[in-house]
Amino acid sequence: METRITVAELVHPIAVELGGNWRPQPAYHGVQELDHAATLTHLDSRQLHISERFDDPGHLHIRGAFPATDYPFRRGERDSIRITMSEDLANIAALIAADLIPAHRDVHERVKVHNREQAETRRDVEEAARELAARLPGARTRIDGTTAFVYMDLAPGEVRIGLDGDTVSLALNDAPRIIADAVVFAVSRFLPHVQTPEGERGEYVDGYAL
Repeated sequence: METRITVAELVHPIAVELGGNWRPQPAYHGVQELDHAATLTHLDSRQLHISERFDDPGHLHIRGAFPATDYPFRRGERDSIRITMSEDLANIAALIAADLIPAHRDVHERVKVHNREQAETRRDVEEAARELAARLPGARTRIDGTTAFVYMDLAPGEVRIGLDGDTVSLALNDAPRIIADAVVFAVSRFLPHVQTPEGERGEYVDGYAL
């Protein structure tokens, strides 16, 4: 009985055909190394996943991998290629190099830039929320990614200050007018780019750009 070649056995010679910047790595389920899947890792951290799907035996499915992200992928940015496992290794490598690597390299860089920008925004929002809360007696914060909320419980009412990336919003529920005016003034001074309309009483202020 002929023994079928596995993805784990193919990944090394494919890496050799692609050139010295790609390294083969096994794929695992827990601590168990898989025969039907493997990874090619570039020296610059890019990765390609190679697998033989259970519903498509005898074929390689190769796709680019990306770091964890909320980048809004568009159509075609996560396409994969499919080729028979019996194909000549040079042809497999040539298909990967021509049809997958260039697009994946470009999208991978966009994802990295997006993640860096998101990380910077997250740090800015966290810092602004904590500094603002420190200036408001009894305030508490809740931070969720690039969004943060600063809450103040009043008697009666509540003040909620939302920081969402480069946008700030104020929700003043049942707050006495003098408190509402004071909060609007305080936020506009702490966030000087927020334009508070003249005469605004603070019942609800929404969508000012930082």
